[in-house]
Amino acid sequence: MTTTDPITIRFAEPADAHDIARVQTESWRTTYAGIISAEFLANMDVSRRAAVWHNGLTDRNNRNGYFIAQTTIGEVVGFAIGGPERDGHPVYKGELLAIYLLEAYQGQGIGKRLLKTVAAWLHEHHYNNMLIWVLAENTNGIAFYEALGGQRVETKTISIGGDDLEEYGYLWSDLTPFLYGNNSPLALA
Repeated sequence: MTTTDPITIRFAEPADAHDIARVQTESWRTTYAGIISAEFLANMDVSRRAAVWHNGLTDRNNRNGYFIAQTTIGEVVGFAIGGPERDGHPVYKGELLAIYLLEAYQGQGIGKRLLKTVAAWLHEHHYNNMLIWVLAENTNGIAFYEALGGQRVETKTISIGGDDLEEYGYLWSDLTPFLYGNNSPLALA
């Protein structure tokens, strides 16, 4: 399914917590089917996730930038979060902590717009590079990050739903292509 409804990218607000949780749950179930255990995906609870998102959006000490993609009728169809790199790595300073879109809105440039928005926010907050972790079996995610210039730099194992899964770290060592340059793969049409 493809939609032509214009999409707005804006800062997320606490009132968006439930919609973010809904997008996360729905997109995990489609993106990670066959990768993460079916039982784990089936048991994801939107209300519990909404409480977590609400806490993040209202925490005055939270140093992350939260963004949503929204249709003209107000439906939240995607979100992205950027902030300081979580593990205190000496080289990687900024991190794209999450980026998810409902399946019906993928392949339309919305993910690219969300990623570019996070990169610009990170740059404004003096982070000169950006890392994202992606499950090694998420071939669509890997293709997306590589098409936008991400370079694979790390590998680690994480546990989700009791399963150990491999993740790849993709790095953009310079965020300026997100900000300038019509010839960059990140330039918006």
